[in-house]
Amino acid sequence: MQTFYENPPAGETSFRHAIKQELASLHKEVKNLSVEDSEFYPAPELVYNDALFLLEMLHHSGIPTPDIRWSEDDSLNLTWHPEAGVATLEIYGNGLVIYNACLEDERPDEVSFTLTDTISLQDCLVKLNRLFR
Repeated sequence: MQTFYENPPAGETSFRHAIKQELASLHKEVKNLSVEDSEFYPAPELVYNDALFLLEMLHHSGIPTPDIRWSEDDSLNLTWHPEAGVATLEIYGNGLVIYNACLEDERPDEVSFTLTDTISLQDCLVKLNRLFR
Protein backbone atom coordinates (compact mmCIF):
# COMPACT_ATOMS: atom_id res chain seq x y z
CA MET A 1 0.00 0.00 0.00
CA GLN A 2 2.90 2.42 0.59
CA THR A 3 3.75 2.54 -3.13
CA PHE A 4 0.67 4.72 -3.63
CA TYR A 5 2.51 7.55 -1.83
CA GLU A 6 5.98 7.14 -3.29
CA ASN A 7 5.49 9.95 -5.83
CA PRO A 8 2.96 12.32 -4.26
CA PRO A 9 1.58 15.19 -6.32
CA ALA A 10 2.69 18.75 -5.48
CA GLY A 11 1.21 19.76 -2.16
CA GLU A 12 1.15 16.19 -0.91
CA THR A 13 4.84 16.40 -0.02
CA SER A 14 4.34 19.38 2.28
CA PHE A 15 1.28 17.74 3.87
CA ARG A 16 3.23 14.52 4.49
CA HIS A 17 6.16 16.48 5.93
CA ALA A 18 3.87 18.46 8.28
CA ILE A 19 2.10 15.31 9.48
CA LYS A 20 5.40 13.49 10.02
CA GLN A 21 6.63 16.44 12.11
CA GLU A 22 3.44 16.48 14.17
CA LEU A 23 3.61 12.73 14.79
CA ALA A 24 7.32 12.97 15.72
CA SER A 25 6.55 15.77 18.16
CA LEU A 26 3.71 13.77 19.68
CA HIS A 27 5.93 10.68 19.90
CA LYS A 28 8.63 12.67 21.72
CA GLU A 29 6.05 14.08 24.14
CA VAL A 30 4.60 10.63 24.84
CA LYS A 31 8.02 9.04 25.23
CA ASN A 32 9.08 11.64 27.81
CA LEU A 33 5.78 11.40 29.68
CA SER A 34 5.93 7.61 29.93
CA VAL A 35 9.09 7.83 32.01
CA GLU A 36 7.40 10.12 34.53
CA ASP A 37 3.97 8.48 34.71
CA SER A 38 3.90 4.82 35.69
CA GLU A 39 0.15 4.60 34.89
CA PHE A 40 0.72 5.59 31.28
CA TYR A 41 1.28 3.02 28.52
CA PRO A 42 2.94 4.64 25.51
CA ALA A 43 1.71 3.85 22.03
CA PRO A 44 3.86 1.30 20.19
CA GLU A 45 6.10 2.50 17.35
CA LEU A 46 3.81 0.97 14.74
CA VAL A 47 0.93 3.21 15.78
CA TYR A 48 2.77 6.18 14.23
CA ASN A 49 3.22 4.34 10.92
CA ASP A 50 -0.46 3.35 10.90
CA ALA A 51 -1.44 6.93 11.75
CA LEU A 52 0.68 8.34 8.92
CA PHE A 53 -0.90 5.88 6.49
CA LEU A 54 -4.43 6.77 7.65
CA LEU A 55 -3.78 10.51 7.63
CA GLU A 56 -2.54 10.28 4.05
CA MET A 57 -5.64 8.29 3.09
CA LEU A 58 -7.87 10.87 4.77
CA HIS A 59 -6.08 13.73 3.03
CA HIS A 60 -6.30 11.99 -0.34
CA SER A 61 -10.04 11.42 0.26
CA GLY A 62 -10.66 15.11 0.96
CA ILE A 63 -11.44 14.61 4.65
CA PRO A 64 -10.33 17.52 6.87
CA THR A 65 -7.24 17.00 9.02
CA PRO A 66 -8.32 15.86 12.50
CA ASP A 67 -7.02 16.74 15.92
CA ILE A 68 -4.35 14.19 16.82
CA ARG A 69 -3.95 13.12 20.44
CA TRP A 70 -2.40 10.24 22.31
CA SER A 71 -4.45 8.18 24.69
CA GLU A 72 -3.41 6.55 27.93
CA ASP A 73 -4.47 3.17 26.57
CA ASP A 74 -1.52 3.04 24.11
CA SER A 75 -3.38 4.39 21.08
CA LEU A 76 -3.53 7.54 19.00
CA ASN A 77 -6.87 9.25 18.48
CA LEU A 78 -7.86 11.22 15.42
CA THR A 79 -10.84 13.41 16.31
CA TRP A 80 -13.21 15.57 14.28
CA HIS A 81 -15.92 17.87 15.56
CA PRO A 82 -18.42 18.29 12.71
CA GLU A 83 -21.47 20.46 13.37
CA ALA A 84 -23.60 17.45 14.26
CA GLY A 85 -21.36 15.77 16.86
CA VAL A 86 -17.98 14.07 17.16
CA ALA A 87 -16.13 11.35 15.23
CA THR A 88 -12.95 9.51 16.20
CA LEU A 89 -10.53 6.96 14.83
CA GLU A 90 -8.54 5.11 17.48
CA ILE A 91 -5.31 3.64 16.09
CA TYR A 92 -3.57 0.87 18.01
CA GLY A 93 -0.48 0.14 15.89
CA ASN A 94 -1.20 -3.53 15.28
CA GLY A 95 -3.40 -2.67 12.32
CA LEU A 96 -6.49 -2.29 14.49
CA VAL A 97 -8.60 0.83 14.02
CA ILE A 98 -11.86 1.71 15.77
CA TYR A 99 -14.19 4.23 14.15
CA ASN A 100 -16.75 5.88 16.39
CA ALA A 101 -19.22 8.64 15.56
CA CYS A 102 -21.79 10.19 17.87
CA LEU A 103 -24.05 12.53 15.96
CA GLU A 104 -27.10 14.47 17.08
CA ASP A 105 -30.36 12.52 16.87
CA GLU A 106 -28.64 9.35 15.64
CA ARG A 107 -27.48 6.12 17.23
CA PRO A 108 -23.74 5.98 17.82
CA ASP A 109 -21.89 4.26 15.00
CA GLU A 110 -18.88 2.13 15.97
CA VAL A 111 -16.89 -0.16 13.71
CA SER A 112 -13.63 -2.02 14.34
CA PHE A 113 -11.45 -3.06 11.41
CA THR A 114 -7.87 -3.71 10.43
CA LEU A 115 -5.97 -1.65 7.91
CA THR A 116 -5.69 -4.70 5.67
CA ASP A 117 -9.49 -4.87 5.45
CA THR A 118 -9.78 -2.52 2.48
CA ILE A 119 -13.57 -2.80 2.27
CA SER A 120 -14.05 -1.64 5.88
CA LEU A 121 -11.42 1.07 5.42
CA GLN A 122 -13.24 2.41 2.35
CA ASP A 123 -16.56 2.24 4.23
CA CYS A 124 -15.02 4.29 7.04
CA LEU A 125 -13.74 6.90 4.57
CA VAL A 126 -17.22 7.15 3.02
CA LYS A 127 -18.77 7.65 6.48
CA LEU A 128 -16.27 10.37 7.34
CA ASN A 129 -16.82 12.12 4.00
CA ARG A 130 -20.57 12.25 4.70
CA LEU A 131 -19.93 14.11 7.94
CA PHE A 132 -18.36 17.03 6.09
CA ARG A 133 -20.78 17.53 3.21
